[in-house]
Amino acid sequence: MRVAIIGLGLRISGLLEQLQLVNPEARLVAVADPDQAHVREKLKTLKANAESVRLYASADQLLQDSGEFDAIMIGTRCHLHTPLAIQAAAVNLPIFLEKPVAISYRQLTDLARAFRGHEDRVVVSFPLRVTPLFLKAIELVRSGRIGTVNQIQAINNVPYGGVYFGTWYRNYEQDGGLWLQKATHDFDYLTLLANSRPTQISAMITQKIYGGDKPHNLKCSQCDITETCMESPQNLKKRGDDGGMGYDDHWCAFSRDIRNEDAGSAIVRYENDLHISYTQNFISRRSAGRRGAIITGYAGSVDFDWYTFKVRLIEHFTDKVEEFEINAVEGHGGGDKALMKNFVEVTRGAAPAYPNLTDGLRSVALCLAARESSHKRTFQTIPPTEQIADYFDGRPEVSALTVK
Repeated sequence: MRVAIIGLGLRISGLLEQLQLVNPEARLVAVADPDQAHVREKLKTLKANAESVRLYASADQLLQDSGEFDAIMIGTRCHLHTPLAIQAAAVNLPIFLEKPVAISYRQLTDLARAFRGHEDRVVVSFPLRVTPLFLKAIELVRSGRIGTVNQIQAINNVPYGGVYFGTWYRNYEQDGGLWLQKATHDFDYLTLLANSRPTQISAMITQKIYGGDKPHNLKCSQCDITETCMESPQNLKKRGDDGGMGYDDHWCAFSRDIRNEDAGSAIVRYENDLHISYTQNFISRRSAGRRGAIITGYAGSVDFDWYTFKVRLIEHFTDKVEEFEINAVEGHGGGDKALMKNFVEVTRGAAPAYPNLTDGLRSVALCLAARESSHKRTFQTIPPTEQIADYFDGRPEVSALTVK
């Protein structure tokens, strides 16, 4: 399996290691990345023969040699996922595409049209849905043991949320905001639990902590309040918890141009009349971190949490409680390994992509609609996936969010 990578960052490097675990014959043969000095250093740490890996300054150059590859992985910054995937579509190779697959309505419609009829050739980076923990939870829900489900409540308290305010993720034009960064995963697995298609969403956000009046290009080393600022490197080191901000010199989390929210909540209605509530928070720290859901049925409830590695089934009409502990800790709780196993199967022509681009498009539609709802304070309609391109075509973008 000859693999070409476009954008050799931290995330895709980790996935390459997982790929080589599930398929030891997988070889990295080419990398397109404008920072070739960084790539050369990165290759030294990977199980790759650096001298045999061809380096390209651009995706255009790499794709001209597509006959020498069996599959392509795209791991650039978020705003480039769509244009690079569309370029790669022309060479008709299996693709692994990082999430979010798009960050705007225009990108969403262009991507949907570029891969229409070929969505199952694109493996999308949604590891949560294929973790052993989630597979156990959805097995219990679908077994019928909790009866008719009437509600799902989901929560994502992110203990490393500082990464979205002190690193490049603070740049809204590159990441599209935090619905697309985090909720894209959660909306995907929640839609599986709902076992129906989403039809409507309403959302709200707040920005009460981060953001402020500091210059956007200010770093801690240039600031005169580092002694008292809770996010300065020295104070993070004293606490022994960087909260994702990073212990080194970093961008100011209290910049006037930060448009990422501190918290967001959404309610999603599904075609089967089930509704789901979802909340994400980015200032939780340490053991306050939690990610999972409660699925409530007439006969029982199932709850699970990726941070505790536990799934519980509580029967409503008896005192019986079953608890399962699933300690899969490597790569998104075992999800990355499952994604790479599927990517190998897609490349060999042995299976369709799971999750595929249809799943990625549906999730982005939910995220963009949540973003617009947060701004306009209105319910937003979610069309059937096959209608996404036409429904959102030409829709005005919502970029300057009102969060205060």
